[in-house]
Amino acid sequence: MSHGRGGPNPADRARRWLVVGLVILVAALGLTVVAAGAGTAPGDIAIARAMQRPPSEQLDAAAHIISDVGDEFPAMALMALVGVALLLRHGWRDLALFLAIAAALRVLGPVLKVLINSPRPTLEAVIVVAQADGLGFPSGHALGAALFYGAIAVIAPQAIGGPMVVRAIQALAVVMMMLVAWSRVRLGVHWPSDVAGGLLYGLGLVCLVQAAFLAWQSRVRT
Repeated sequence: MSHGRGGPNPADRARRWLVVGLVILVAALGLTVVAAGAGTAPGDIAIARAMQRPPSEQLDAAAHIISDVGDEFPAMALMALVGVALLLRHGWRDLALFLAIAAALRVLGPVLKVLINSPRPTLEAVIVVAQADGLGFPSGHALGAALFYGAIAVIAPQAIGGPMVVRAIQALAVVMMMLVAWSRVRLGVHWPSDVAGGLLYGLGLVCLVQAAFLAWQSRVRT
């Protein structure tokens, strides 16, 4: 991308992002092996029950709102479109393409779910506040949040001046990812391993997309 502020050349940065992305995806694959099939990952039930305490209608209502914001249709898709439009308006086509690709990778979620075939929580194990169909691992909401907010965190230093503002945006992006993940466990529609898997897959993919863009930038410059 062409809006960096110095530092290592794009080829070196691309290698670093590639390594980080591969490490995260290896961790995601390891968790996938543990979570695949019937049954639960170690600690899932205990952690889920802890995240559902204390009983609170207010917390449950907040979880519903956050979960809706993290839903790819329509909220997440709309936010992605707005973000792409704003970046294009400022002439940052490469950043807009980065965000669009990150958002589009959300379609991998259903494919992973079918391959991994891990069930959602049951009433016997946790409190199911909301109803959700289909399989559990990885959480589509967590995957989408990691892809979208992860892309925002990567784009921020290149699109916004001022390190304080950039850090604030990146911190907010991390908070949003964590809140979306928390909301899905709080509502009883996903295990902690489901949301952890979604975050790992999403962040790993963002790192790989960033590595690809930096490698492309390096070739363009040479």
